[in-house]
Amino acid sequence: MKMFVTELTLPVSGMSCTACASGVEGVLKNQDGVLEASVNYAASTVKIRFNPMATNIAELQTALKPLGYNLVAEGEESEQEFDDLEAKRLNLLRKKLLVSLIFSLPVFVISMLWHHTTVLQQLVLLLLSLPVIFFSGKDFYITAFRLAKIGRTNMDTLVALGTSSAFILSLINTLFPSLTSQAGIGNYVYYESAVVIITLILLGRFLEERSRKKAGSAIKSLAGLQVKQAVRIAGGKEEVVDVKNLFPGDMVFVKPGETFPVDGIITEGSAWVNESMMSGESLPVHKDINSNVLAGTINIDGALKVKTLETGKSTRLARIIKMVNEARNSKAKVQLLVDEISTVFVPVVMAVSILTFLSWLFLIPGGNISVAIATSISVLIIACPCALGLATPTALIAAIGNGAGHGILFRDASGLEMAGKIDALVIDKTGTLTTGMPSINTVYFPLGTDELVAKKAFMALTSRSAHPLSMAIAAELRITADSVADVNDFKNIPGVGMKGSINGEMWYAGSISVFEIAGFYPDAGLIEKLNQFAEDPSSMVVLCTKEKLYCVALLGDTLREDAADAVKRIKNMGIELHMLTGDHKLSAEQMAEKAGIDSFRFNMSPEGKSEYINALRSRGMLTAMVGDGINDTIALAAADVGIAVGGGSDASREAAAVALTGTKLMLVADTIALSRKTNRIIKENLFWAFGYNVIAIPIAAGVLLPLYGILLNPMIASAAMAFSSVSVVLNSLRLRD
Repeated sequence: MKMFVTELTLPVSGMSCTACASGVEGVLKNQDGVLEASVNYAASTVKIRFNPMATNIAELQTALKPLGYNLVAEGEESEQEFDDLEAKRLNLLRKKLLVSLIFSLPVFVISMLWHHTTVLQQLVLLLLSLPVIFFSGKDFYITAFRLAKIGRTNMDTLVALGTSSAFILSLINTLFPSLTSQAGIGNYVYYESAVVIITLILLGRFLEERSRKKAGSAIKSLAGLQVKQAVRIAGGKEEVVDVKNLFPGDMVFVKPGETFPVDGIITEGSAWVNESMMSGESLPVHKDINSNVLAGTINIDGALKVKTLETGKSTRLARIIKMVNEARNSKAKVQLLVDEISTVFVPVVMAVSILTFLSWLFLIPGGNISVAIATSISVLIIACPCALGLATPTALIAAIGNGAGHGILFRDASGLEMAGKIDALVIDKTGTLTTGMPSINTVYFPLGTDELVAKKAFMALTSRSAHPLSMAIAAELRITADSVADVNDFKNIPGVGMKGSINGEMWYAGSISVFEIAGFYPDAGLIEKLNQFAEDPSSMVVLCTKEKLYCVALLGDTLREDAADAVKRIKNMGIELHMLTGDHKLSAEQMAEKAGIDSFRFNMSPEGKSEYINALRSRGMLTAMVGDGINDTIALAAADVGIAVGGGSDASREAAAVALTGTKLMLVADTIALSRKTNRIIKENLFWAFGYNVIAIPIAAGVLLPLYGILLNPMIASAAMAFSSVSVVLNSLRLRD
């Protein structure tokens, strides 16, 4: 019997940690008919392969709902439904954090000022702690319980065990002090331990959730490039229709300044087209009859009739959107080190606590129920993940603050963690390695030309055009020309250039095709000179009248000021460098040589860049991609770490794990260095945290009592725990330098 298989990638709301993602996977995999379930915590999605004859989305939603997770079904409103669920959850988290801050602060202050609290003070601490425990912190206990039902543990389990133990022991000492005083232990309370841990972990979680709430912004930004309506020509008439109602073979009319709604071929007209969102190259491309155009690119200056070849989900832009989504969802999940350790640490602590209780009750001579209870709870308190819980978030918060102060914005913790581990760095050329803006490289004036007259005329014409090359010429000539000549009868010549009358004489500027329109025919010597210029990868713009060539301007991209130094520094870090560009070979070769990059590829499509990234990763190399354009979006999403430089597109910034507010490439090297330092400090913090637990847990269990008559005083344990936490915080603050 043939088995039907459906594969979907759906949003999941309610996940707050990597263990949640693991829990969702576990539940879904256990459902009848589910063949595969893979959760991407960073993107808040799950990729499911299932047999629709054995189960359906409604049943899967029902399975996850009791655990607090919402699987959002596919549909037109699914994106909005997910956004609403996540916004509601973030608002609730914000309220819980606010309540926790308000009530935990006085608890902390009172506990620090009066170590030996009176009964009245203890009652005040109890009342202040209740909102934190039962409102702000309740999700820790609920999550721990839910995970326990499916045989899993995580940091929430540690928090729930530690804070509940501290709270319960404090509650007993407040209401029934005789129970613990019989064991010779002072009636101390530890409300501050419980509420401060909850507050700090909520703060870290809130910061993470806020940074993750735009996980789908890259897709939204790209989708925003898709035109909703188009002008269709049918039966000699024009009508505005929804793009979704266009089909291959339909004829559409695209005006100057409009975005192409479909992939198609020009049947009438010519124009300059801005394809930077696809090719990454800032200079426009001239399109004529039989030239292909792509949805999402912009018609600069021509009225065009375009025959539709692809529309809707078949356009190249739609395929890019799909590839970005797939790249995000296929990325390996970064499991935080603390959660990995917690899977072993939590069961061990629970086992030690139970063994401690049983040993003092049944095995150790002189043991009694009071000592058994006190020591077993002390084990849980001493193992309370204060330092462990602070080890990662304090370092991350300090590093993220440091980065923000220097123009490095980390979108999530995985970007900060992975940036320092990369083996290869792939960098886009135009707009990243270079400025991305055309500028004049060379200006040629034929012998006997009045340069000032030529500059004034050139600036007069180009300053009236919105073409990128014209704007570049006008901006640079304005520095040298002392005035702008008056232009009459100015006219753009689509796909060629422009013309206008200056002092009664008609002047022409544009590509060499403008010669034919002007009626100017250069001699053999001038043709040879122009052919020499054509060998240069720069774009060439000429200025002439009917009788004379006045000027030739060669424009091109320029290397960023700090590019070569940044490349050298990154190489010294032991990282391979690769340059990718949609530009042609000669331009790529020149820029790679100037920057000091040995490995480069040219004529690269957006899909080609992504394939290059995946090829590096298939060799076992952790790879970062640095880019700025929509054409880089797939590669940024596919890389282990995507880094978007300042001034780039919204889509590239949202697809990347790291966004740089400036355009200096040295920030890329700074990002890698900061990540490496952060990873080192996190490991040092974990050493302090676990070193404390390794020493303190056996003492809390009472191993010194039969040997030396010493039972760990909870106040000493509290001080030791505080020292461990302070050491972790102080070590993390080194990242602020």
